[in-house]
Amino acid sequence: MASTWDIISSILFLGIFLGVVFLAIKFSSVLSSSTTSAQSSLQSQGITYRQGKLNIKTDRAAPSRDEYIANTQAAFQRGGKMFKSHADAFSFKKGEEQQINGSQASGVDLSTDRKGFRRTKKLA
Repeated sequence: MASTWDIISSILFLGIFLGVVFLAIKFSSVLSSSTTSAQSSLQSQGITYRQGKLNIKTDRAAPSRDEYIANTQAAFQRGGKMFKSHADAFSFKKGEEQQINGSQASGVDLSTDRKGFRRTKKLA
């Protein structure tokens, strides 16, 4: 015969298990309803997502070949200006001067004026 503690502990664990199952079902329904509401709000804006495919309706025409080339050239020009205005950020110098004779093939820098990370072992 089962003792009272066995019965109480069984009821307690059954209640905890059923509570977890109930919360999982509730979370699933909340997630499903939020997904449905998000899809309906996006669909009102002209965006649909079905079977892994995203469709966007727009009133703008696709750019022509000439517009595409002009936009690409403008982007390259903006990038070139960015490189030119920030030349120090895109260089491989280590401080004021680069020590070509003292540098090794593995990239180990033994200078003491460097701050931060310093490699102490050579790479294999």
